[in-house]
Amino acid sequence: MHKQLTLLFTLITLMLAPVVAEEEQSPDKAHKHKQHGQQQHKGMQHGGGHHGGHGAIAKGIEKFPTSSYTKSKPVRAIQKPGMPKIQGDPIKGKHLVASSKGRCLACHIVSADKEQAGDVGSNLSTYSKIGRTSQYTFQQIWDARAHNLKTLMPPFGTNDVLTRHEVMHIVAYIETLNKKVAAPLRPKLESKNYYVAGEDLTLADDYIDEGEALFNKPGKNGKSCASCHTSGKGSGKAPDLKGVAASYPRYDKKLNKVALIETRNNYCRKNYMHSHSYKLGSRASNTLSSYVKYLARNEAISISIDPKTQKALQQGGRSFYKKTGQLNFSCADCHDRAAGKWLRGQSLSSIKLGGKHSYTAATWPKHYIALHDLGLISMQQRIRHCQIVTQTYPLKPGSTEYVNMELFITALAMGKPMQAPTKSKLRGAD
Repeated sequence: MHKQLTLLFTLITLMLAPVVAEEEQSPDKAHKHKQHGQQQHKGMQHGGGHHGGHGAIAKGIEKFPTSSYTKSKPVRAIQKPGMPKIQGDPIKGKHLVASSKGRCLACHIVSADKEQAGDVGSNLSTYSKIGRTSQYTFQQIWDARAHNLKTLMPPFGTNDVLTRHEVMHIVAYIETLNKKVAAPLRPKLESKNYYVAGEDLTLADDYIDEGEALFNKPGKNGKSCASCHTSGKGSGKAPDLKGVAASYPRYDKKLNKVALIETRNNYCRKNYMHSHSYKLGSRASNTLSSYVKYLARNEAISISIDPKTQKALQQGGRSFYKKTGQLNFSCADCHDRAAGKWLRGQSLSSIKLGGKHSYTAATWPKHYIALHDLGLISMQQRIRHCQIVTQTYPLKPGSTEYVNMELFITALAMGKPMQAPTKSKLRGAD
């Protein structure tokens, strides 16, 4: 209990520290760095999707801050350009507002066409009556940080999402809005927004069976995971795995680093089964880890505390609060500051310390369905998918940065019961 209280105190401290760090290096100071070069990512592939098939990586996003500890770009300075001397076209602006480029409907209610509209931002349906000047509105879209450094509004102009002319078209359109549109009635996100494989009879049950088959499958030397890790009292070769997965990620002395349960699985495959490692994020890796976590079903999440874990925890916490990518979002922007609000027609879960959905780390791997079916994915794949959606250049699963972030998110679920693997519920499902 003392260790849990110590960790919770540490997490509270970490949740505040990154904010101070961001204020110490303002966007204007960051601008003193050299121009964003592309040499760092010269050999990286774009536009062809990424591991796991979760979506294409947009071209050019490598110019913006990432989660990397060593190769991240600086935040761009706030820009305050004057309005171009053109007449904005409201028709073009309406098209941009609803497009994937303008993406205004993700956060704002604008018109009666509100099915996917969010409420992270203000209701713009009567914007013409607010009394803002065109210059103010232009600046708010171009770079809202000029009005509020803590804004959740992306710097659309500064970060090259929209051109000056496109912003003028959007200004012209929203200045025509004068009819109040109420927010749509939407169900509240349930505390348990997932089905538990093995309990709720979902398709995710197949993953447990597949993982168990891999657990019992002999490697090149004829040994399997089960050869050492037997159920019950064990054979004496290795400990029973019941409950072990609930303590991962954790510092592993043999690997000399903070390791995922998937990483430990691969270590055993290589050293004790003389077999190849499973690629992180592959079906084999995800199903095997699903089974190992199933062996820890309902065991309390328990992250151990030691100096090396502490450092990783701190780094993961800073990454959780760090704004990255072309849209200038952090994990905390959605899952702390905007928790409970709607984004693109979906409710944002609260996974902050003490949040309603802080248990989330205990539910991965998960058969994940959002706007489309991603299949069985790991937490790291989910982190990567979020970053691609918010136009942050992603890192590889298993990178130190992602491991530390998973450690931090798992620590937020301290004491919650292990439920993995699970299957996400469709919006509005019982």
